[in-house]
Amino acid sequence: MKTIKKIGLVSAVVLAMLAFSACDDSSSASSNEPDENAAVDSSSSICKDCDDESSSSAKKIESSDNQSKDSSSDAKSNSSSSKKENTNNSSSSQKAESSSSEFVFKLCEDGDTSSNVIAGKIYYNSCKNGQWNLDSIGNYVDVKPKVYPNMDSVFGTLATFGTYTDQRDDKIYKTVKYRSAVSNDSFTVMAQNLNYAEMTIDSTTTVFDDSKVEKRCYKDDPWYCDNYFGALYTWSEAMGLPKVCDSVGVAENPKCNIDLSKKVQGVCPTGWHVMTQTEWKHMATSNGYSAVWSVLSKAVWNYELVSEVQNSRGLSVLPNGDEGYAAELADFWMPQENEKYDYKGNIAVFGLVDGISSFSTSGMDKIAYTSIRCVLDDGNTLVK
Repeated sequence: MKTIKKIGLVSAVVLAMLAFSACDDSSSASSNEPDENAAVDSSSSICKDCDDESSSSAKKIESSDNQSKDSSSDAKSNSSSSKKENTNNSSSSQKAESSSSEFVFKLCEDGDTSSNVIAGKIYYNSCKNGQWNLDSIGNYVDVKPKVYPNMDSVFGTLATFGTYTDQRDDKIYKTVKYRSAVSNDSFTVMAQNLNYAEMTIDSTTTVFDDSKVEKRCYKDDPWYCDNYFGALYTWSEAMGLPKVCDSVGVAENPKCNIDLSKKVQGVCPTGWHVMTQTEWKHMATSNGYSAVWSVLSKAVWNYELVSEVQNSRGLSVLPNGDEGYAAELADFWMPQENEKYDYKGNIAVFGLVDGISSFSTSGMDKIAYTSIRCVLDDGNTLVK
């Protein structure tokens, strides 16, 4: 086995030597018989190879340079583009800022006003230079729409009414005639509260004008004056006296010169006088018994517990107002001062509380405001 391997190795060496020898001979032969073309070809072949390699290298270098240039160009381009973009952005931003500084967004038009309610406060605003400015803050009161009482049944249908036109302001009043069931006494009285004045004042008035007849309305609302509740006067106003007479007795000040033992015209029209205590008592009683049901109006009063109200005598007495305590009482000034306190005037008082009616006379501060009724002088057999 070893012998065979040796033989193979020797054979391989021999073959290699023969091949080398042949190659050397060929090279010698070419060298011994030179051929110009062969040399040229060889040279050309070599140059071609050189050129190709050189060209390839050059191309590679050129390509590399170009790539470097392109890269540099791209970088420059990108840099330039970036600079342009930054410049554009900067320019755009500057334009935006410039535009923003030139344009002011208006929330409102100058002169506009508004109000807002927040947590029980009302905020009043006005517009200046296109912006809202707070002017003042106040307390907010949620005022519900006013519902007025139905006055269709004020007079009822049982009494017979006449009319009277007050020449001072052309207001027309219903009138009714009282006749005593015991005597022949009679008189004609307005079936409505008087509603005359030359000036209407309110609860905030502090300066008064004695040269003019002044009145107030319930709740400072003219609707009540114009819808049978009539005007409200202080005692001195009702008696036609200066304001000072509300704080002193008529005997204490010469400006309050009036004889209360006689008829007092006061603010009533000419030929009429302020209803007296005697006249009130005749209307409110009959043979010594209460006749209140026959003089109360069928409107406004709370009649849930009663059904006796008929207004058969036609006096059509309304309560002082339509809410709370005012809806349970009706007060009327009389031409009398209180016996104990001369700063008080006497009033006729009707009441309807929890179904119980009443009539009485009492005293009330003269500075208070309440109603009056006027009685016709002519044909009156009770008051001379």
